[in-house]
Amino acid sequence: MPYGMSVLYSFLKEHGVPVEQHDFLMEYLFQADRDLDYHNPEKTFSERDFFTFLDGSASHHGLEAFTTKYGSRINPDATIYAFSIVAYHQFWASLLLARYLKSINPDAVIVFGGPFITIKPPRTFVEYGQADYWVKGSGEVPLLMLHRMVSSNRRVPVEEIPGLITFDGERLQQSGVSGLPAEQERSPDFHGLALEAYRYDHPVTGNETLFLPYRVSKGCPSMCSFCTGRLVDRYDHKSVEKIVTEVMTLAEKYGTRTFQFADASINGNPGMLSDVCDRLAREFPEIKWYSYAKVNGFSRELLSKVKHAGCFALFWGVESAYQPTIRLLGKRFDVEKLYELIDYSVKLGIKSYIHLIYNTPRESEHDVKALMGLIERYIDSDHVVFLPQRFLLEAHSLMYDHPDRYGLSTIRKVETSIFEREQFLFNETEGFTSDEIRMRNDRHRAMLADHLEWIRYRNIMHGTSRAWATWLPAKLLVHSGKLSKRFKLARKVHEGLVGWMQAHSPKIREQL
Repeated sequence: MPYGMSVLYSFLKEHGVPVEQHDFLMEYLFQADRDLDYHNPEKTFSERDFFTFLDGSASHHGLEAFTTKYGSRINPDATIYAFSIVAYHQFWASLLLARYLKSINPDAVIVFGGPFITIKPPRTFVEYGQADYWVKGSGEVPLLMLHRMVSSNRRVPVEEIPGLITFDGERLQQSGVSGLPAEQERSPDFHGLALEAYRYDHPVTGNETLFLPYRVSKGCPSMCSFCTGRLVDRYDHKSVEKIVTEVMTLAEKYGTRTFQFADASINGNPGMLSDVCDRLAREFPEIKWYSYAKVNGFSRELLSKVKHAGCFALFWGVESAYQPTIRLLGKRFDVEKLYELIDYSVKLGIKSYIHLIYNTPRESEHDVKALMGLIERYIDSDHVVFLPQRFLLEAHSLMYDHPDRYGLSTIRKVETSIFEREQFLFNETEGFTSDEIRMRNDRHRAMLADHLEWIRYRNIMHGTSRAWATWLPAKLLVHSGKLSKRFKLARKVHEGLVGWMQAHSPKIREQL
């Protein structure tokens, strides 16, 4: 469910602003298989198709149909249309819908905000136009002030509206980043959203579960060198009383006891989390929830408390199992502590989703072997799921902004679309060029290949609804996968078995 949008909706409604909210992304992701998709070759459109359609110099049936489908369901008489853009893959749809709304309501004000706008430099998005204003940071106060300005037909200097960006084609003005203390963040209000669309069957919480999003804190308490999360919000947590009261009120209002705590790290303030768990265990023992967590700041005692307070799963930002690389990534935990916490989580019955990164800068065979050791230790556990991904240098991460601190040099951008994730090449100061790094990465991926396949098959088994499939050795599927590349009959058997299990696996909707 959308958290940020529903918090903004709640704030504006409280201040007397007539406001509506729409979540087209949910429908697009899970219910609209025939919609066009920039990232799917079978249904794609080219960048040229997009921009010639956007500027009106060419037509495109797919883009026209997409725009009309969603745009026609938006109130055509609003004074302001605000788009919450979380990531690059939502930017193109926002541009299309903004263009459509301008065509039917020329006097309306278009505002773009969200993490995508907050993190990226203004020049990377303002020149695409469509919006009249862009907001960096928390949107509550800027949107309220813009509404009052438009309603009174009175111009307000840009510098008086926090976080606001304007661009007249040449001159760009920006008034810092807008912030709002966590204690002043409103409880989300999901009025107008089709709640039934968010229900799904979950192995722990049952059929037709409705997970409500809530966060006990804003921002990220960590300073990971590879991540840009620190740029979205400064870390700040709510009071224990506010958290417990709002969670219990939401549960009663929407008739559910299941929550997704959408914090960057639920244990950003371990003392506060401990007190919240004490209150929830005593006053709301029926609650079930999951969240992200960081290794540093957790303990066996706190794990026991979160379990007693209804936690059934934690997503751990682990990334590496090799101590020098853990330090390089800014994770600040000891490998021994990681193993202690995962072991104890398994013992308590808390499911651990472990994020891993391979092909990191300065990666050695020690990294690969440590990663393989971590995987082998837990791969057969029903209470551990691995989520591996390849390292990509993130623009305006600490590594990007201060490459010399991390042994990087000569960073240069790979040409990609604005609608794709940015990618960069770099050298390492020890003497490795980008070509040598690529060859090293290929060699290390080959070393990890069986383990990555092992994880893939094991994750399919975690999702299947047929109990017998969980007893099938994932290593056997790795072996049959190799045979399928050599023998036609083996390929038929292997693909049939994997396809059958995938068909009996529900779509995973936890997207923190």
